Amino acid sequence: MPSAGDRLAVRGLGLRLPGLAGAADLARLVGGADLPPPSARRFVAPETDLEPVDRRAAGPVEPRIPAAVAGRGLRALPAESLLALAASAVAAGTGDPPDPVAVAAPADAAPAAVLWASSSAGLAEYATICVEAATLDPGLSSPIIGPASAFNGPAATVSIRLGLDGPNETLTGGTTAGVSALVEAARLVAGGEAARALVGGSATVSRWSLTGLAEEFVAGEGAACLAVSPCRDEDEPGIRLGRFRRLTLDRADLAAQCRALAHSASAEGQSTAAAPGAAKPGAAGPATPGRGPVAAERGPVAAIVSTVDSGLVGAVAEGVAGPVWHLERSLGDFGAAGGLLAAASAVAYCASAGEPASVLVLAIEPSGNAAILEVFAWGAPTSSSGWWGEHSHRVGVSGSPI
Repeated sequence: MPSAGDRLAVRGLGLRLPGLAGAADLARLVGGADLPPPSARRFVAPETDLEPVDRRAAGPVEPRIPAAVAGRGLRALPAESLLALAASAVAAGTGDPPDPVAVAAPADAAPAAVLWASSSAGLAEYATICVEAATLDPGLSSPIIGPASAFNGPAATVSIRLGLDGPNETLTGGTTAGVSALVEAARLVAGGEAARALVGGSATVSRWSLTGLAEEFVAGEGAACLAVSPCRDEDEPGIRLGRFRRLTLDRADLAAQCRALAHSASAEGQSTAAAPGAAKPGAAGPATPGRGPVAAERGPVAAIVSTVDSGLVGAVAEGVAGPVWHLERSLGDFGAAGGLLAAASAVAYCASAGEPASVLVLAIEPSGNAAILEVFAWGAPTSSSGWWGEHSHRVGVSGSPI
């Protein structure tokens, strides 16, 4: 069995999501609660001839920056950087009390890294500066808009504003980027480059970010952050992240491979012991589109999936013995932050379960890129003793073996 040092412990969870006040609300959503349906919003392209776009979209989300965070200069920050700062400050325990998902972080844990996943950071600001550069004299363009258009804005803002002295990185791409951020955090901690990390993901909605969004999903807006550090003791209570795995599936048979992946990941845990109240194999049906499973009727959540291909969610549901919750169906499409939001949802669910719980998190892209990890509460039977061991490889942020 892997040692405690092979795992990351979750020390805090910060959220800024539409209609959710904190981890308890997110756990209820995963357990079957419904959010009010999003309303249509109009998105314009100022100073251009482009027609406005009307789409159903979440938000806008109020950042609610904790009072302990220095407020000077916050008005100049883009909306997504503010959301990232607010969620990270709560996860780090700065100002507002963090959601009680685990034991407090050790006082000597430093330096701290920041890993952030996003596909919309700086996008609206970059579009604005391009328009202004083409239509205005350079002297009339705001000097603030240039730094605001930087893609690394959320990670840099969190690092600078919270006074963290570790590396900060931004990851983008498909929904697996959010899990890759956790992989990178584990690599930095294992390599001694950081003693802890704030790992988050965020998304905002603009006229520019709606391009390519599937009609069946609403555009997601908000941010989530996990504060993580090494698990110091095998018997330490709290929420833990199991070993991560990145892989590329065959696009020619993606559904079958997703089914097999989910089955192999959950089989070890099912064969060792069942968590109290766990659903028996075959007892749960496929996930209900548009909402999470109802725990009282169908047993505990077995997997949380982030993907823009709804058909793959059904394939995953056939491979696990419990209900499956689809992030994009319930919260919206967060782009590169989807995998991280799925992990945060699993943490919230395990923290509120009232008994040991283990949830698989899968991020799957139509290209075949996939990432999987296990989130579990102390005392829960997990698959870490088998599937995560000799059948997987240590991976870097790119997913290549190291």
